[in-house]
Amino acid sequence: MNLNFVLNDYVLIWNLLFRASISSNIQGFKQKLWKNYRHSYNDLYKEEEHILKDPKNYIPDDDAIFDMVKSSDVYKEVRNETEKYRLELLHTWDTLKKDISKNLKDIIRFDIKLYHVLVVDKKLDVIGMTVPKSRRVNTITWGNRKDSDNYTLAIINIIEHILRKELSNYQVEYKDIVDAIIELAIDNELTSRTLKRSVYLRGDSSLKFLKRQLYPYFLMYLGYSKEEILNRMLEDKIIFELDKYTFERGLATVDLKTFIDFCIKNQRHILKISDLEII
Repeated sequence: MNLNFVLNDYVLIWNLLFRASISSNIQGFKQKLWKNYRHSYNDLYKEEEHILKDPKNYIPDDDAIFDMVKSSDVYKEVRNETEKYRLELLHTWDTLKKDISKNLKDIIRFDIKLYHVLVVDKKLDVIGMTVPKSRRVNTITWGNRKDSDNYTLAIINIIEHILRKELSNYQVEYKDIVDAIIELAIDNELTSRTLKRSVYLRGDSSLKFLKRQLYPYFLMYLGYSKEEILNRMLEDKIIFELDKYTFERGLATVDLKTFIDFCIKNQRHILKISDLEII
């Protein structure tokens, strides 16, 4: 896997114009633009899909507002901050990519192509946004104010959102199962390997019961023997009665997509509501 972190002026400007204002200066600047160029401003709203289809080669039909924003002092300040943010993400990825790519391939067992991460100001909180109708499948827009707390977790969070996009073709009724497995794979397993400590108690609280039911099969999928599973239970602080489970040895030879299909097909057997426990 590889990530390309890009600062695209059109993407950044569109998000500044049409998302919640990140400062009073930006708000005042937007109001002035809207007051003086109302029709042109409103027409730009529908340009997001066209921009994201091919950001590098996008040419607006009318670039007047884009040019006014680019030449403004408020935009130059935001752009400088966004560039610093992009470089932090890039530096962290360059440091971790060899280890993360190896572990990710080991966990999901299929290739993910190069992804372009279109970086916007992190105060915008644009997390993994894409245009549903766009055919460009290898681009996401990213700006998360929490990233400064830990850029390693920021990279893992980006990868998790990319994997969600890669697996977005599953029917909506299976969304919870798919989300739980993605969280086990990335938010828990990949993060544990990257941080060198178990973080299996991390994640969306609404998925904790479902993950508890999938966890034994996920360890089988990872290729652990019965003896190794007992050690993992203690390490991850998730205890279950292993003898009650059929040991599915074949799961260790499939990729994550096939594992998801297995869990969906066998959900009536796997998801035993009466046995749910908080993890």
